[in-house]
Parts: sequence; structure tokens; C-alpha cells
Amino acid sequence: MITLLESATWHNGHVDGVIRDIRRPVPDDGLLSGAILRMGDPDAGPVVAMSIEGRIFPRKAPVHLHKSDSFRMALGEPIRVGGTSYAHGEFRLQRADAFYGPEYWSDEVGTNQLLLMADRRGLKPYLTDAQLQRLADTALADDVSLEGVAMLPRDADVPHAIANSFGAALRPSHFDAGFTDTTGWSTLRDGSRLAAVALGHRESGVLLLCWDRPPGAAALPAFRLGADLVRLVVEGSCRIDDPDGAGGSAQGPDGSTDEPDGRTSRSANRTSGSADRTSGVIGGPSGVELGRLGFRLQQEGTWHGASRSGPAGSKELWIVADRRAWPPLTTAGPPEGPLAEVNVKVAALTSQLAAAA
Repeated sequence: MITLLESATWHNGHVDGVIRDIRRPVPDDGLLSGAILRMGDPDAGPVVAMSIEGRIFPRKAPVHLHKSDSFRMALGEPIRVGGTSYAHGEFRLQRADAFYGPEYWSDEVGTNQLLLMADRRGLKPYLTDAQLQRLADTALADDVSLEGVAMLPRDADVPHAIANSFGAALRPSHFDAGFTDTTGWSTLRDGSRLAAVALGHRESGVLLLCWDRPPGAAALPAFRLGADLVRLVVEGSCRIDDPDGAGGSAQGPDGSTDEPDGRTSRSANRTSGSADRTSGVIGGPSGVELGRLGFRLQQEGTWHGASRSGPAGSKELWIVADRRAWPPLTTAGPPEGPLAEVNVKVAALTSQLAAAA
């Protein structure tokens, strides 16, 4: 189940948003302006934070490690980790139990990233300096977003592993990739390029699907997935049809139906009103268009509408909370076309992880 820090009204098991710089005026359009969310397993599932906001970390965040594999991607302006600068859409996969950093942040740019911890219990940073560790522990104790999360101790055994479909090697504890160069990704029959990444628990961890879909790529059918899904447009746009025709349920994550204030209706998905490039959602009578940094959060077991790439194509990141739930089910049964080709990549990752165990 996806749970959000802020209130949201769900429609047919999903809610839409666009990652906007919240330091600027945000229109009251019914869209989320970024999100901090828990997904998947209620105790050890992933946590995702995606935002553009004021600086929330020290200007120089010290070297540290986490008891979880992690993924981070720059949003808008570049971010810097260690000696590497990551442009918009470039990302870093970091192995659990390995020191990295420092990270550099500025007041001008703020905090502008998507950060995923494959196991929310590994969010606590472990530092090399005892005094800094005490400060970090105090900050964590005061963080209401971590309420109810039992952090893993420093000596905990973490059965995590990272694997990918495009041959990137950990060096020694991370690798870099991104949407800025997709030439090394697998080419699907419709001309799309795909990269698949597994991280977290060897059996039940997170699946990342990175899509580079050209204009005119084959449409993806409506589907239902047995795991929570985050879908983010990094560049371009995609059109997602209304799922009602696929037999979707109108229930929210708590089993409730549409709220009486009507905000669950598709008419609530208006343009974001922002004039910058982070405008990301345009509603219509039969679906929604997600533009750059537009996103959808989809609850497990609910129908996701059919979708197609926009006139400039679409580069998208999909986060599947538990890779065991792949493949999804379509109205016609097992998936065909691009979704079926994904199955081959996911099966190869599973075999790769099993062989390395």
C-alpha cells in the first residue's frame, strides 16, 4: 500500500502530481507537488522522496552509509555526490553498507532529487564521526515522517543486491547511469529502449524500469499489478487513459470511495499553471497527460489505464515496490508487446541475482 505524508484524494486507486519547486507559488489544482511516500511491505518496503524545495541537508553532508541499497536521481538542476555531478535525469545506484559522499547542497538550488531507499529501515545514516552521528540521531528522532519505522542497527545483516540489464558494474559500491544517454539500453521491437534494475532484498526487492519511448511507440495496454507503482516522466510526455473501462475499482488505499467534495473527478486534473518546464499534468475527458516531472502513484491491485508516448516521446522511470509482482495482468490476460519484452529482462535479473547469491 502507498501511504503519503500529506493528504490526497485517490481516484480508481491512483493519484497524480507534478514535481514543482515549492518555493514558488503553487496553484490549487488538486495535484501533488512532489511526494514523500512509503510503498510495498508495511515494515520493510521502500520509501521514496521526490521534491524540489529549499535546502534540507547540510551544505556538505558528510561521508556516511545506509543499511539499504539506494537510488537517487537529479531533478532539474544538477546534484553532486562525492566527485560526481549528476545532471537532470542522471542517477546513482548505491550498495548498502558502503560509505559514500560527501554530498554538496546549496541554498540557491535547494534539494532537488528523487531518493529511494529499497528498505525504509535503512534510511538512518551511519557516519564516521561520533559527534556528527549524535546530531544525525537527534534529527531522525524528531522526524515525523519516520514515525513507526524501526531503523536497522549498524551490525544488522542486509541481504541486498543490485543487478541491471545493461552491464553496468559496481565500482566498487555504486554505478552511475541515466536518461541522458540510453544507447546502451536494450532496444525493443517498437524502437523503445529499456533498462531494468533490481535493488534491495534479493527476492522481494525493488524493480526499476527505465523507458525511452519514441513518438509512435506501441501503446501500452491497461494493466493491473500486484505491487505499488510510481510512474514518473523524466522528459517528454505520455497520455494515460481513464482506467474505468478496464474494470478498475474506485477505492482508495483505505478502501474508501470517491470523496463527496468531487476532487476525485478527472476534471480536477487541470494544467498545473506553472510557466516553467516542470509543468507536468493536463487533464481531459478520458484521461490525463503527464508532462515533464509529472507522476502517477498507483496502488497495488488496481487498474492502470492504457498509455502512449507523446509527440516528443517519453522518458519514464517506473518504480515497482516488489519485483515478484511482475508481470502485470492485462484485460486480455498475460501481457503482450513491450510489457512482455520487459518480462524477459526481469526474468534475467532474477536469474542473475540467484546465481550471485
